[in-house]
Amino acid sequence: MSGPAPIRWRRAVGADLRALELFLRSDEEKRVGFSGRLIHEAGASLKLPSPLRGAVWLAARASPEPRLEPVSLVGAVLCHSTRLVFPIFPDADGDRDFALLASSFSPASAIGLASDVERYRAASRREPLATVAYRLMSRSSEAWEAATQRPAAAGPQGLVVRRARGSDLAALLPLQEAYEIEEVLTPIHRFNGSACKASLARSLDRQLVYLAEEGGTAVAKAATNARGFAVDQIGGVYTLPSRRGRGLARALMEAILDDIGSQGRRPALFVKPENVAAIALYRGLGFEEIGDFRADYFEA
Repeated sequence: MSGPAPIRWRRAVGADLRALELFLRSDEEKRVGFSGRLIHEAGASLKLPSPLRGAVWLAARASPEPRLEPVSLVGAVLCHSTRLVFPIFPDADGDRDFALLASSFSPASAIGLASDVERYRAASRREPLATVAYRLMSRSSEAWEAATQRPAAAGPQGLVVRRARGSDLAALLPLQEAYEIEEVLTPIHRFNGSACKASLARSLDRQLVYLAEEGGTAVAKAATNARGFAVDQIGGVYTLPSRRGRGLARALMEAILDDIGSQGRRPALFVKPENVAAIALYRGLGFEEIGDFRADYFEA
């Protein structure tokens, strides 16, 4: 008896978009960082990156009846124009074939499930200068139903939680700067104020961004950082150190989760394992750990 058909990697073309969508939707809580970077508006269609600046590589097993059976993908790797790689490798083999393609793209970083990032590192023969570990978390529909039965956190008296607008850029910028310096920068990176401001402006335009105000001053924030077909990935949850321990993050999370749920979408997020306070908050909101996540940085 012959074994399974070999896995073959190739560059995605427009005719592959439907198969790629089905593949990403199948486990989107773990893949929204991929789908969200190819969708310019939540729930919209995929769009492949410019062939001059990026690519999507697909892995599929050869079908014995290619005219009768649709393409069934078993892996995909996004090489984004920002020089970020998001790898999803097949459950078994396929790494050697992909290694032949990896040299065509020079990444600055790779992010995804820890096992996939490690396989990408090995296949591309690139050693990261810095690595950050995370826990990936999602919330089941049962947890969502249970959460809707509980009263929302009131937060401190006088706290205002609302969705941010483009006009809130200046008010939110100090929070975003503090968040990036404390939570995002690695030992090999330096803070870039212009890039931080540009990133926040894009988030206000494309993502769900919520802020908490006390006395008219923004003191905490939460946002999505990837919006896929049916999943919103939450990130950038940050409270000023002087305001921590007072329920601001919970109030923000409940507001953004209500927004996500009202749109019929599901939430996911990743968090550093040493951030025990955040993990406790997310578990209290019904999130469960679903995998190890990782970011590798190959240059500053």
